[in-house]
Amino acid sequence: MAKIELKDFVNYGKLFEEYASLLSAERRQIMHLYFDLNMTLAEISKEKNISRQAVKDMITKSCEKLDYYENSLKNVQKKEKITKKLEKIKNLNDLNEIKSKVESLIGEI
Repeated sequence: MAKIELKDFVNYGKLFEEYASLLSAERRQIMHLYFDLNMTLAEISKEKNISRQAVKDMITKSCEKLDYYENSLKNVQKKEKITKKLEKIKNLNDLNEIKSKVESLIGEI
């Protein structure tokens, strides 16, 4: 994996937030340093006393795992879809329409 682009960085940050518990403790820690604390590969390498290449490989493989989890489970995609619908419902004024939309949304969950 080449350098992670900003849009991918944000996406993997979301995936990491959702699926972090499915990664090993070591991968979780390195991903936390990279995505949450925005540390460079060199900084993580020094902190963990491993090579920069090892850090890069671990991040690459962890991102592949996160992609696999999302492609299989689609939790992030579902949450984003539900959030968009809730934002629309929030702006409605008709109580019957709100109730209908909420019931429909509950059916999707």
